[in-house]
Amino acid sequence: MRRSSSCPATRSWKRRQFATAAAAASFSRRKKLPSVSSTAPNFSEQRPVNDIRIYKRACSKGYVPGPKIYSMLMTNYSKIGCAAYGFGVLGLVLKRSFTPGVVALNSLLNCLCEKLMFREAALFFHRMTTHLRCAPKTVTFAALLKGLCATGDSGIALKWHAEVMGGTRVWLKGYQAGAICYNILIDGLCKDGLVDRAKELFREMKSKAIIPDAFTYNSLIDGLYKTGRSEDAEAVFSEMSDRRVTPNVVTYNILINALAKMRKGKEAKELLVLMKQRGGMPDLWTYNSLMDCFCREGNVKELEEVFYSMERDGVKASIVSYNIMIKGYEKCGMLDEATEVYRLMIQRGIRPTIVTINALLEGMLLKGMVSDAIELEREMTVHNLTPDICTCNILVDGLCKNGYIQEAEDLFHKISNSKLKPSIETYNCLIDGLCKAGRLEKASELLDRLSSEGLVPDIVTYTILIDGFCKNGDIRKAVELFQTISDSNVRPNIETYSCLIDGLCKAGNLEKALKLFDRLSREGLSPDIVTYTILIDGLCKNGYIQTAVTLFHTISVTNMHLSIETYCCLIDGLFKAGRLEKALELFDILCSQGLVPDVVTYTILIDGLCKAGKILEAEKWFRDMERNGTPPNVYTFSALIHGFCQIRDTHKVVQLLEMTTHKGIKLNDTIDHIVKTRLLRE
Repeated sequence: MRRSSSCPATRSWKRRQFATAAAAASFSRRKKLPSVSSTAPNFSEQRPVNDIRIYKRACSKGYVPGPKIYSMLMTNYSKIGCAAYGFGVLGLVLKRSFTPGVVALNSLLNCLCEKLMFREAALFFHRMTTHLRCAPKTVTFAALLKGLCATGDSGIALKWHAEVMGGTRVWLKGYQAGAICYNILIDGLCKDGLVDRAKELFREMKSKAIIPDAFTYNSLIDGLYKTGRSEDAEAVFSEMSDRRVTPNVVTYNILINALAKMRKGKEAKELLVLMKQRGGMPDLWTYNSLMDCFCREGNVKELEEVFYSMERDGVKASIVSYNIMIKGYEKCGMLDEATEVYRLMIQRGIRPTIVTINALLEGMLLKGMVSDAIELEREMTVHNLTPDICTCNILVDGLCKNGYIQEAEDLFHKISNSKLKPSIETYNCLIDGLCKAGRLEKASELLDRLSSEGLVPDIVTYTILIDGFCKNGDIRKAVELFQTISDSNVRPNIETYSCLIDGLCKAGNLEKALKLFDRLSREGLSPDIVTYTILIDGLCKNGYIQTAVTLFHTISVTNMHLSIETYCCLIDGLFKAGRLEKALELFDILCSQGLVPDVVTYTILIDGLCKAGKILEAEKWFRDMERNGTPPNVYTFSALIHGFCQIRDTHKVVQLLEMTTHKGIKLNDTIDHIVKTRLLRE
């Protein structure tokens, strides 16, 4: 260092230094940078701070720093996170026409990355590799790429990578990014859904003799699965095995999770077994993914097995694990088991979440356990839980479906007057309940109230109301409402059309129903099996049996899966049209297609045969349904009793009456009157 002859010059230089630092303060997140002396005690490594103090004392004695000292200063400011001061020093270096040191520049770049200022880091990186002619260190470059990818800027990251690896500038020739940079980019591109670009980079990586590791393969496999390219993902996994890259727990988790989402529980479980055989240790994430799969499939047996297997393997179940178990039981109607798991988790010191409570509430209300649900809702305060809008929606919907309309309304008003305002789903639940209770006027009032609450009715709202008007026989209002939404920005969906077609068919307005059906294709909608079933039923009930048969055959040759309800509607129509043989033939086709006749199917068959005078054949099917484990209901008994009354077989009538008493089935008044009349005559 050489001595300056003027102390005022030193003071002037100091002023310039801090002015430049202030100008560069946009690189820092802090509104005001504290002095080094005030921050020094907060740093575990005191060396950079001490070096800066030494530098300041030297300047106060008239020393003018050279390039090396400036580089040291930039590096030290970067180490203590003072990016603005570091860039202030860089400004001085450039002003004095010095060449900044490579280490110092990389330190500044790294400092910006550590402060999560990735956009600023990218701009500085561009200046660094162009104007300052400096190649980045691999670790620093990797930090920049990782930051850009994490903030969704994988495209910018890819651009910088191409520029550095392209070697278009002399000082970047021969630069090797290494596997870490490729891994970061491939992972970032996959997370952004740019899987093909990631695959190109993967090929480039291999062409440069950079060996992909488990991280590389994991990123690609995950990206391919998430974009629905399962075959490509499996091919990459096979390549991983061929190249003898050992799959880790992350690899197996990705594969198991992907299979779980495709509802391939059996294959996912087999993979778990393979993982264990190869010495892999499944973690909580592995087990939760597999449990979630079996929960979605409704496979309680496998769900329980995985849960207990997890505990045997020493993996502690989390609240997520318990929530999956509770949801799995709830879906299968096993409320006792779900409640038992709930009590068990509390005993083990695991606090329930709102997800836990909501799952239990939903299950209880589906089972009609209204008082238990209300008690559980009150229990939430014990666990410091507050009902969310999902809880409120479950309660309003459950109360409506169990016939507690007034209680549902009271709860709705309570929510409206609280901080937790009703959502469109809350309105839909109550509107649906009111429609089913025949209170269409009140339901319409709620629709009108939506706009004043700042909510917009969705297609679900309108579909509920259209269905409500149809089921309550007010087709005119249903058509008017349908026309209103057709003229607005809300687009009717296939469910909306199906509801109105059903209403028109039941009102005997088949011509309008068929016109509406024909309109579907013009609106870019495809009828589903529900729409077809409604139309077949409408055609049958309005006497157009041959048209119904033709429509049935039209859809049977497509890839559409015919439901048991579709068969039932047509079989019923054929029986009522006196086409007995065709009805029985269709029943045989139903069974050959792998569909299992339910109580409705058997009842239609028995009723049709009885009305055709084939009582003994009907009785044969009655015995058959019992053998197949399908219990007859009141309508099945009524049809057969009525049949035996017609042929005056009192003995059989008495037998059937005894069966109804034994099964706790009460016959309707009409059949009861017919039976009593027949028995009195005897």
